[in-house]
Amino acid sequence: MKRKLIKALLFLSMITLVAISGCAKTQTVQAPVEPSRTLPPHTGSIIDQVRLSNHNKMFTTMIAEKESTPSFKYSDECLKCHSEIAILYDKNAKVTDYFKGGKYADQREGITCLVCHKIGGEKMVSLINTGWQTCNGCHTNGALTLGKVVKYPQKEMIEGLGVGDVPSKPSYKWSAMNTTFNCVDCHVTNGQKHDFMVPGVTATYDPSGVTRTGTQLDYEEFKTTFNQEKCITCHYDPTDTINKTKLHQAEITTKLNTLKPKFESWEKKLGSMDPKDPNVKLFNNARTYYSYVTADASKGAHNFALAKDLLDKADIEINKLK
Repeated sequence: MKRKLIKALLFLSMITLVAISGCAKTQTVQAPVEPSRTLPPHTGSIIDQVRLSNHNKMFTTMIAEKESTPSFKYSDECLKCHSEIAILYDKNAKVTDYFKGGKYADQREGITCLVCHKIGGEKMVSLINTGWQTCNGCHTNGALTLGKVVKYPQKEMIEGLGVGDVPSKPSYKWSAMNTTFNCVDCHVTNGQKHDFMVPGVTATYDPSGVTRTGTQLDYEEFKTTFNQEKCITCHYDPTDTINKTKLHQAEITTKLNTLKPKFESWEKKLGSMDPKDPNVKLFNNARTYYSYVTADASKGAHNFALAKDLLDKADIEINKLK
């Protein structure tokens, strides 16, 4: 009952904030071109955006797949970042608790407003964690170990942490702006975009409707990222940045497309190989570099220089296999 009451209050607070934001006056800046501060309208309310986001939907699909196919590779560890119940109320929750007949069978909610926001205080609805930690609690691989698959390394990619023979190389976002800039500036632009994808990004999904299988970026729409106070001070005309991002992502995408069939081919062979075969170690090392970039999923936008170094090293290592 208490949790439902909190949700109801949060819902009303969110709606109030949306209404207030629509009445804000446009400010002016000293720049040759005055960009619009208003993002194009999004489908539905902020609440709808969260409910329809991959953050929220993935958990329901994950549980359904695990329930129908027990061998499916999802473990209790997944709950700590994907389930509202496990994050906020029950740290000991198990995947089976969400199956039919389980104690949380009717609470298969993924990331909701309450996971990131708290009610009360000066802003009524404020972030539980601020700065980079807003997202880095989950979007992090933690320790990077050569020979291991890298998962959710957005934090490490932005910070530019190296692995194996690839040295650390912080992105300018981290080295120059880590005290003034963070994930939400691009992914929850102006506090209005709660599908958590950068403006202009569209995604394709598998038949279940959840797993992202590819993304495309409308670079003109991406310019709306810069329509906020901390960006337009320097990027009053973001064309140069947009063009560099476009070129960087094209280069990383081409490299990924070249490497993908090589890794898929060796992945199939690996199951029938002797674990002591030198090729197994070579492949696992190469996969660390490759998965670092694929799991980051920004195609170089988070840290082009590090992503390029990682894929160059992955290419060298995968070509050592015989």
